Amino acid sequence: MSIEIQNVSKTFNKFNALNNINLHIPTGELVALLGPSGCGKTTLLRIIAGLEFADKGSIFFYGEDTTARSVRDRQVGFVFQHYALFRHMTVFENVAFGLRMKPRAQRPSDKQIQSKVDDLLNLVQMQGLADRFPRQLSGGQRQRIALARALAVEPKVLLLDEPFGALDTKVRKELRRWLRHLHDTVHITSVFVTHDQEEAMEVSDRVVVMNKGQVEQVGTPDELYEHAVNPFVYQFLGNVNVFKGHLDQDSHFHTNDDNRVASASAYVRPHDLEISRIADGESIAATVLSVLSLGATVRVELLDVQDITLEAELSKELSRTLDLKKGDQVFVKPKQMRVFTASGAVVAAA
Repeated sequence: MSIEIQNVSKTFNKFNALNNINLHIPTGELVALLGPSGCGKTTLLRIIAGLEFADKGSIFFYGEDTTARSVRDRQVGFVFQHYALFRHMTVFENVAFGLRMKPRAQRPSDKQIQSKVDDLLNLVQMQGLADRFPRQLSGGQRQRIALARALAVEPKVLLLDEPFGALDTKVRKELRRWLRHLHDTVHITSVFVTHDQEEAMEVSDRVVVMNKGQVEQVGTPDELYEHAVNPFVYQFLGNVNVFKGHLDQDSHFHTNDDNRVASASAYVRPHDLEISRIADGESIAATVLSVLSLGATVRVELLDVQDITLEAELSKELSRTLDLKKGDQVFVKPKQMRVFTASGAVVAAA
């Protein structure tokens, strides 16, 4: 079931939550709506679901206009951040709820409901817990039950609003791997909202980066990380060092070594920042502020000659070779960069 969003706008009082959104979500994909708080991602999800209605624009499911249809008629499954389970119902009855609420002519028999719920509990790895109540479950288990309940009615589209936002880091990581596996099993078109870049990049087929009610870029995780179209996307998808400078007549970037106004900026990921004890070409002098070991990598914080804080990531082996200490004078040089002009246009990647 593909989803087509055409020219959708939404305003709350004087706040422009969505501004002329156009987006195509192919059948069977797991797509993340990623962006900072207030960027419009949850509003867009609720409009897709039919929980909100756009001021203008249209929503199509598989080529069929659903813009004016209610939530029930759109046949979507919706999973909320805080589970929204019925506290007085057992796990079994929570999952069976949507099936029991179907019109009499469409309602499965008790035997069919039993079989369906058993299958779903197996799918979400919650077999054997059918008689428990939500209060007897962990946060991760409750979220799995919420997903099972959403899937019970066989929705055409599965929508998830920050489904792991209320969980601790370890459980979040476990559940997002599990969600990817679940999606690969059921192959239902799914859209989920998150502000967690790592979560979006790890789970999704494609990511929609949003900001201030607009779509900044759409692409696979690799496409966005390697080929960000503007500074916002580049900075939002992970840590980055920004060097101010200018372009020569051949469009080569140079850091400013005088008082001229910066006309361009070079964006460099921490793992693309090289550290050396010896000056080399256009390397920049810097002072080591801290060295922090993070398992297989080492994070080095530095201060350059323009009093700008930089961050580099090194392998354990290279870190041992350099033997960096706080206060050491070193030289840094980008191995790879993406350059944007002051207006935000892409100039080059080197």
